[in-house]
Amino acid sequence: MQQQELLKIYSFMIASRESDLIESELVNSGEANFLASSKGHEGSAIVAAFLQDSDWLHCHYRDKALMLARGISNEMFFYSSLAKAESHSSGRQMVSHMSAPELNILSMVGPVGNNALQAAGVAKVIKAQNDNPIVYCSVGDGTSQQGEVLEAIAEAKRSELPVLFFIHNNDLAISTRTQGKTFFSLPNGANPRSFYGTPITYIDGTNPLAHYHELELVFTNLRANRQPQIIVFNVERLDNHSNADDQKLYRNEEELTTSLNYDPLQLSYDFLLSQGISSSTLDDIKNTTITEVRAALERARSGTNPLTFSAAERDLPEDLKASATEYRGDFNSEERLTMLEAMRRVFNHQLASNPNVCILGEDIEDGKGDVFGVTRGLSTQFPGRVENSALSESTITGLAIGMALAGKQPVAFIQFADFLPCAYNQIFSELATMYWRTNGGWQSPVIVFAACGAYRPGLGPFHSQTNEATFAHIPGLDVYMPSNAADAVGMLNAAFKSQRPSLFLYPKKLLNNGSIEDTTSYDVSKQLIPVGKARIAKSGNDITLVGWGNTVALCLQVAESLENVGVTAEVIDLRTIKPYDLATILSSVEKTQNLVVVHEDNLTCGLGGDIMASVAEHAKAFVKMRRIARADTYTPCNFANQLEILPSYEKILTAAAEMLELNLAWENEVEQDPSIYTIDVIGASPSDETVLINVIHVKIGDEINPGDVLVDIEASKSAGEILAPCKGVIEEICVELEEKAVVGKPLLKIRLPHGVVKVAQIKPRKALLSRMTQATNLNNTPTTAPTTNAITTVGINTPHFKTGSRIVSNNEILSNFPEFTNEDIIQRTGIKQRCWLAEGESIIDLAVASANEALIAQKITLQEIDLIICATCSPEKYQSPAVSWLVLNDLNKIYGTRNIPAYDLNAACSGYIFALQSAQDFLCTRPNARVLLITAESLSRRIKPDDFETAFLFADAASATILCGQQHVNECVAELKQIYLGTDAEDGSILNIPTQVEAGITMQGKKLFSIAVKTMSMAIHKCCQLADVEVNTINLAVPHQANQRILSAVESRLKLPAGIMFSNIANYGNTSSCTIPIALAQALAENKHQKNIALCAFGGGFTSGAALLIQR
Repeated sequence: MQQQELLKIYSFMIASRESDLIESELVNSGEANFLASSKGHEGSAIVAAFLQDSDWLHCHYRDKALMLARGISNEMFFYSSLAKAESHSSGRQMVSHMSAPELNILSMVGPVGNNALQAAGVAKVIKAQNDNPIVYCSVGDGTSQQGEVLEAIAEAKRSELPVLFFIHNNDLAISTRTQGKTFFSLPNGANPRSFYGTPITYIDGTNPLAHYHELELVFTNLRANRQPQIIVFNVERLDNHSNADDQKLYRNEEELTTSLNYDPLQLSYDFLLSQGISSSTLDDIKNTTITEVRAALERARSGTNPLTFSAAERDLPEDLKASATEYRGDFNSEERLTMLEAMRRVFNHQLASNPNVCILGEDIEDGKGDVFGVTRGLSTQFPGRVENSALSESTITGLAIGMALAGKQPVAFIQFADFLPCAYNQIFSELATMYWRTNGGWQSPVIVFAACGAYRPGLGPFHSQTNEATFAHIPGLDVYMPSNAADAVGMLNAAFKSQRPSLFLYPKKLLNNGSIEDTTSYDVSKQLIPVGKARIAKSGNDITLVGWGNTVALCLQVAESLENVGVTAEVIDLRTIKPYDLATILSSVEKTQNLVVVHEDNLTCGLGGDIMASVAEHAKAFVKMRRIARADTYTPCNFANQLEILPSYEKILTAAAEMLELNLAWENEVEQDPSIYTIDVIGASPSDETVLINVIHVKIGDEINPGDVLVDIEASKSAGEILAPCKGVIEEICVELEEKAVVGKPLLKIRLPHGVVKVAQIKPRKALLSRMTQATNLNNTPTTAPTTNAITTVGINTPHFKTGSRIVSNNEILSNFPEFTNEDIIQRTGIKQRCWLAEGESIIDLAVASANEALIAQKITLQEIDLIICATCSPEKYQSPAVSWLVLNDLNKIYGTRNIPAYDLNAACSGYIFALQSAQDFLCTRPNARVLLITAESLSRRIKPDDFETAFLFADAASATILCGQQHVNECVAELKQIYLGTDAEDGSILNIPTQVEAGITMQGKKLFSIAVKTMSMAIHKCCQLADVEVNTINLAVPHQANQRILSAVESRLKLPAGIMFSNIANYGNTSSCTIPIALAQALAENKHQKNIALCAFGGGFTSGAALLIQR
């Protein structure tokens, strides 16, 4: 039996030699381009005699005979040599760099030595299998000194892994002599018997068949003990290193002649003869084998040429493509998770639902659970699947790749992105290329997971980098960077689901942010974000701000400042760095024609440059562009210096102001008492946003010295103390016991001793923005934006209105809320009473009465009305017929039948402004026409009496306003100067009025407040911009009467003088689309002759609008 096995091994050695001869002919004839001959190394085929099907092989490029013995065909080698489509790589890999998943032959590496850590990773997975499989890992003697090979041997010993490290030792690393320069060939000439405690066996590879039993013993021990072994296989290289090499340049003729005496084919032939096998038998084997190899060449020559593919990644499933719908969690949920908590929960879910998921990294087991606590609790819950690693990023990554090749889905957990360069070789050469170079034969679904970024004290050049551009440059690797918990969850789930190599960079500064926008709901298993889809964090029309990670918050801060002067910025959170969403960026910049890209990575060759180049190449309009990035230097530990070189609010706003031609100044800091020093709250780690004040050790008047304990705190990862930085006397304590204090905010203030210089502190400056314009009042001729006034003038008359006759006080409603008082309601809403429909009253009756009064006041009849528009979001009785038709039906009873076009319009509380636009559009082309604009809202019957959010707010009313075309404008009290309409689509979860009356209005007041204030302020700014006038020329502002706190905030935001903003919500409540006409009617009735009038509204949907009137 052994004899037959040896003959088979011999035949594969012959096949390898003949294959090399043929490939040399192909190269010399120009059919092929490269050859790395195995001549002299064929003896490794003997290993096949001891392998079983479940074993794994990570071969050396001179292991051709072994690969043939394992089962790779002769044709496959020739397909590879000729770079045919039928080759294992479809013509992508060099000859001999083989791969055969069906035979457990792993994809051969290019940078030699890269296979060792992968082999160890495979061994971690298969170690416990019942049939005791092993991993064969083959390297050359030069390669054996690669750092990652030494790491792999150490890891195999440390973790007791069944890996055979097989070293082809020909004493040459191309031309460099290795004798006396390796761990198995020492400078003193010794050949040690072990390395890292791993046994070394030396085999004469020039006569391999003679050493069958020695090899058998190694394999027997390897399978039985599940411990690594090293074989040094001494051979002679009998050919050039490759066809591009000439060994005569560095090996003399005597050496080359002598080396021929160590030809393994000849020595094996002689050995087999000595074992009683006839020369004729051996010659028959040789001739038959050569014939088979030559025939394989002819079959391979008929192979096809491969197609070229521009992608290096596997395709995404449909639900991860950029066109798919995303789910970022339930933002109505009261229970929230920070980014840190949410990512931990994702890992928990993935580990629980997929037995192949595992996590490998330093300090990730309990009790530490990662330096930031991301993995805390996971190793306890999933023992053996969340494991601490050696302190070596290349080991972590190489092992993870090997584990992935063996069927696992590992997370390579790297503490900081700054340490990723240590793993770059495995990421760049192995992880990212695996799918492409094997034509999809091997998958490496590894997620490399690393904290990144700066913007925190205590960091320095090696704990603060992001490096995303470096990794975005690698084909075959997806790169993610979230700015909030919802995106972190959705993208992490996407990375798992994609089964693609991924780098997940999470900004440590954002780990514990606690706002609604920065957190996510508990349903993390459902959250999913398509790969390569950006998020529009804020819509706008004037400038596009693109950021990711830490810079998104800065962009949003700038956008908020720009809103104060009526500029809307569209903020795009790129989220996926590669592939990035160019389509969303182009769509935005073609609208705004201004682009600022902001990133924390350094400027030169940063991703911002690529984005701008792509915009310049593809945009259909000219776009002004700027980059704000880190200077081309490193992040200093000095925090003030750090902030100076990083992108900042001031830098971004300055760039935006220059592009938009805005005036920008910075408010000088108010001179403070130089003897007062503010000590700020500090966290225990760079990820802390807040800390809990557990104990306050000082009181006002206490003298303190440097190092004195001021407070005890509890942070996200540990408890600690805040110490006094200097000597002084406590003047003020700015926190309270058990308060969750914000990091960076004042902790306490101390008075410094006389003569002590105040330590410089970093304080943000306030921006003073204004627009560059020549306009002074509403009568200016427009010089920038076109308006419909250029076509014709539209007039508007004083509205008439009716409210429900039932006056309802706060006290009447408070019976359902005994814990609150009348004063509480007035403070929260500004409402003292509201008007509801009485029993038997109809909103149609109120609308008809209002319309009739308006017609009488105008001294016209229904016959002189050309169109009726009704704004309503609460039809009382029917969805159809429309309210406008019901009103017309009743008016016909008064004035006689008049067939007038009529329709309803639903823009919620902005309905009056939207209806004004429709009326203006109609009248601009019909200067002799008149429009009857009705608003009608029946809201009291849609209130749920026990809902505190809505019970006190809403009321019932109707109004009627007559608008006239240019020929009748003299009948009117004012002219429509300009209208602006806006929308910001929302799914109704924050504010909705259901179709069923009894279902009741749903509203989240806290969320609505800031949105309403910003939106109404912006609407007035935008309307003024379109009319080319300044906001400060407005004499009267009539806003939608939503809530007195909202009105006051809008007034403050617009910097309007006291008395300009009209309010009557105290007596009427919120009547949706009716509030503006009611308020306008009352404001005009005061007869204060306000010349320039602004209307503004915000409503569900979300809708918004503003209108400018000139009183005649």
